Amino acid sequence: MNIIEDRVNTNPWFAIGASSILGTRSYQQDFAYFYTGSQDVLAVVCDGMGGLQGGERASKTAVQLLAQDFQKEKPIKNIPAFLKREAGRMDQAVAALKDEKGKPLEGGTTLVAVYCHKNQMYWASVGDSRIYLIRDGKITSENREHNYRLLLQEQLAAGKITREFYEKEEKTPQAEALISFLGMNGLRVVDVTKMPVMLQSGDMVMLCSDGVYKSLNDSQVCAMAMDNDLDMYIAADRTTAMALRYGRRGQDNTTVILMKYLGE
Repeated sequence: MNIIEDRVNTNPWFAIGASSILGTRSYQQDFAYFYTGSQDVLAVVCDGMGGLQGGERASKTAVQLLAQDFQKEKPIKNIPAFLKREAGRMDQAVAALKDEKGKPLEGGTTLVAVYCHKNQMYWASVGDSRIYLIRDGKITSENREHNYRLLLQEQLAAGKITREFYEKEEKTPQAEALISFLGMNGLRVVDVTKMPVMLQSGDMVMLCSDGVYKSLNDSQVCAMAMDNDLDMYIAADRTTAMALRYGRRGQDNTTVILMKYLGE
């Protein structure tokens, strides 16, 4: 099972559900975890890279380390500092993995993690998995994708490249190549919220691997969540099923954790 559910107490603030599919791949490289306490929620999705051994072990190692550290330290007093520190620890742990011959595993994984205390949401991101916020019928991506396209955008804004060069490179498959992921042994980019996102009653938060947004557009993701918002498990299951149906060139591993903020 690649989703670990740790329900310690009933949480009156949130409804939460999860779903994961293999897609058309022969092995699962996604790994996910969520914890619910009486006032807190921690949710994590990692999308591994490097095949059966590399990607699977990388994502599992990262998620389990974060879960273990969280259990040791909760309640977390400085959430942004905790998330940033953990990203570094997970990066080092994944980079240190060895294969059966004792050689570097050369695996990696993306990371999206959300920690909610009542209506305050903090998040951390490395790579190109996504955190969506669905509010009042509109969907927004809270985090940015750490890929070559982001580097091009930064270089264009700084005047280091021309618009012509940007437009040419942005259209190539290389634009999707990650420039930061857990396992680099020195993260190039890690995004962590310094101030919390204040959730409103009815808000939904989705953590997902790229198997979702590379198969479905934002409107489809939003509609699927809202049409099934009475049950987060059903909403998550139908999102992954819809991704499988509409995946054009074979469907990647696809994992969703979906949370609805119920209010006080």
